[in-house]
Amino acid sequence: MMPTSRTRVAAVIGSPVRHSLSPAIHNAAFAAHGDDWVYTAFEVDPAHAAAAIDAMRLLGIAGLSVTMPHKEMVLSALDRIDDEARLVRAANTIVREADGSLVGHNTDGVGCVDALRAAGADLSTVAVIGAGATARAVVAALARAGSSVQVANRTPERRDETVAIGNTVRAGSTKPVEIDKVGQCATIINTTPQGMAGVAPDAVPFNPQGLVSHHCVLDAVYHPLETPLLRAARERGCTVVDGLDMLCAQAARQQELWLARRPDVALMRRAALAELAKSQR
Repeated sequence: MMPTSRTRVAAVIGSPVRHSLSPAIHNAAFAAHGDDWVYTAFEVDPAHAAAAIDAMRLLGIAGLSVTMPHKEMVLSALDRIDDEARLVRAANTIVREADGSLVGHNTDGVGCVDALRAAGADLSTVAVIGAGATARAVVAALARAGSSVQVANRTPERRDETVAIGNTVRAGSTKPVEIDKVGQCATIINTTPQGMAGVAPDAVPFNPQGLVSHHCVLDAVYHPLETPLLRAARERGCTVVDGLDMLCAQAARQQELWLARRPDVALMRRAALAELAKSQR
């Protein structure tokens, strides 16, 4: 569908975003549903994250995805923040309401839970490694889903803040854990950049030697698709969920907020894989 003056525009802002898969993912879903929407990416310096929200107002942008490191920086520029985004102090989705107001939401946590459920993960006990914006959203969603959550992070103060968020959702649901004890949980989630290309490509967030076949391991990193952690988990017979599964699941939730319908996550993943294949030629 060729864009016209009536086409609604959505985009992702962050830094860097030049290698983002979000345009391929969202545009594939728009096309499949016949939506007169188009999605692009805007590189925004972190110092101008709030100003990008003003640009959204002026340009009439219909929906915005927000990636790192902007998820916390945009909050002050919004008209309203939904309860989940307010609790975790981060918005990854902005919706333009019918009255023009801009409302911040967070789909990271529910998207992570969706991806785990699709993989058949055991959510009874879940360890979350990290305490940043993504970790906080994931912990809140897991607590709401009924999981017993354990949080490991190298900075105790940030870890304890994240634990408190889980316990705000459901009292007694969340507690701190040392990194070498995460294997006591059925499912383990890495939300740190350990293993990310260009950041720490050879790193793993914990020693994977204790992983066994009953574990499920999700790595929020999707560049590369198979991180050192997921490779080690796969070799030990674990169920693995890559960062692309989580990315697509949370993107589907974003479209649900923008268009009141949730697209096919499998279709979105295929579009992302095709885009990756093109970039590797």
